[in-house]
Amino acid sequence: MDKDYHSKLDDEQLLSKTIDFLRFPLIVGVVFIHTDFSDVVIKGVKSINLVNYPIFTHAFFLFSKVIFEVCVPLFFLISGFLFFYKTENFSFKVYLKKLKGRFRSLFIPYIFWNVVVLLFFFLAQTFLSGSLMSGRNKLVTDYSLMEWIWSFWDTSHINPHVEKTLPVNSPFWFIRDLMVVVLTSPLLYFLIKRLKVYAVILLGIIWVINPYFYQPGLSTVSYFFFAAGAYFSINKKNFVEIMKPVLYQSGVLYLLLVIAQFYFLGINWWSYLYCAGIMTGLVFAVALSAHFIEKEKWQMGPFWTHGSFFVFAYHRLPLVFVIKFLFTLVRPHSDVALLFLYFACPTLIIILGLLSYSIMRSFLPKFTAIICGGR
Repeated sequence: MDKDYHSKLDDEQLLSKTIDFLRFPLIVGVVFIHTDFSDVVIKGVKSINLVNYPIFTHAFFLFSKVIFEVCVPLFFLISGFLFFYKTENFSFKVYLKKLKGRFRSLFIPYIFWNVVVLLFFFLAQTFLSGSLMSGRNKLVTDYSLMEWIWSFWDTSHINPHVEKTLPVNSPFWFIRDLMVVVLTSPLLYFLIKRLKVYAVILLGIIWVINPYFYQPGLSTVSYFFFAAGAYFSINKKNFVEIMKPVLYQSGVLYLLLVIAQFYFLGINWWSYLYCAGIMTGLVFAVALSAHFIEKEKWQMGPFWTHGSFFVFAYHRLPLVFVIKFLFTLVRPHSDVALLFLYFACPTLIIILGLLSYSIMRSFLPKFTAIICGGR
């Protein structure tokens, strides 16, 4: 009995350490996803055509469109798992308590960081050189009252050329959709309790059929992966212990799926490969992290874990301006130059983000904790 007790403690410690470890590399992946050179517009003119740079285009596709696509689904899975973690009875009282906690950890940062971006736009449009502006977006000073409200939810109502339904701080679509899932969590809890794993399978089928379905606050990826994490938690299943034994199998399968995504790109059923790659890559990422954490070869200190949210929250607009500034400075016209910028831009943004977080945590610890959701 004592042996089983200690074994369980070890499993929970590995679970906690794996989740904490994953936060920072997943945010790094998110920053790389947003390092997109396909639509760098300066003074209303598109800077480059990526068709002319096949080596860079393949590298960008490999990292930003294949490997790092695992990051957001894995974040949703972790969020679902932690939301129901050690929750014996999901009563209305428990639900309200969790909403109160998510109000602090999600809603307050959501409002703050969208306001920051609006102020950033205002200052940039007012004082910065027009050469760094796209010239396509409506000026913040010209927003109507409804457009100010829409900026926190869906900016396509302000700038019709925007295809995606994103808040003004675009990466915060994840927080927006997560808040909606949290609000509807009693329904997910009921479905998982009644239908068990079949509820997750049903949501998974819906996601596979349309993995790119994104309406403001409603996406198939958020519900499926949040529900998958919730299923593990509600049924007291340690997803790290479940995924860890299939490290090598998932690694080999993931490699084959990555190759297949390159080979069959453009085929009408390619999205099925995309979904299979995300699910397999997710398992591989968890298993690989747990493997090296257990062997004490990988570790992540609290600074990196806590600072990851700050990097996520601040990175989007500074990244856009860094890309435009370096494009203006370097004027890349080769695969080598583009590859250099592809790795240099996110690295610079991440370093500046961590440095800013460190300074703010030292001088304004309470304020920094609030805008980072208590992290």
